[in-house]
Amino acid sequence: MRPSLALLAAALLAGSALPALATPCAQQVGALQRRLDSVGAVRVAGLEPGHTLTTGSLKALPRALAEPPSDPQMKPTRENVAAARLLIREALDEDREGNQRACENILTDAKRLIGALP
Repeated sequence: MRPSLALLAAALLAGSALPALATPCAQQVGALQRRLDSVGAVRVAGLEPGHTLTTGSLKALPRALAEPPSDPQMKPTRENVAAARLLIREALDEDREGNQRACENILTDAKRLIGALP
């Protein structure tokens, strides 16, 4: 019985050293944060204190599109970018509490606010 108890204790100790797995919502938050730290977002909202530009995205366009978006509501504004940043914080809080659905719903609203960044 003693060897199995020691084995169980060792397994629990080894498992506690593993990093926490990222949730799908946390991954979406990270992607949205990188999008808000892009050159296009800075062009719309300016560089906020504490933020850095993200460059070299594989999915980035080589240059900003010249034509306006077909839906005028998709045009991002400084206010919408700021509101989206607040929503991202709320989404992270929901994710930490384990509310996956609420996190995803908040991110959907944030994406709608951001629209089509240049």
